[in-house]
Amino acid sequence: MNERRVTAETEIERTKQVLSNNIKKYRKGSRISQQALADLCGLHRTYISDLENAKCNPTLSVLLTLAESLDVDLGDLLGIGSGK
Repeated sequence: MNERRVTAETEIERTKQVLSNNIKKYRKGSRISQQALADLCGLHRTYISDLENAKCNPTLSVLLTLAESLDVDLGDLLGIGSGK
């Protein structure tokens, strides 16, 4: 495996962990349950749990739906925003 690929995989894992932490942080900050967030997003509660535990890779449409439902910028959810 070449160095560039290892670096990319490491960055992906780091971003997944930041995303999972931020989903949980913003959800708890909104004082809503995983079930309530799932209902807002049209997703299953176990999928929200998997996202919060960095066990899956959400699509762009899921990320946008999460950001909108949590009332945060997508960049903030991904840990790359300047704040809302």
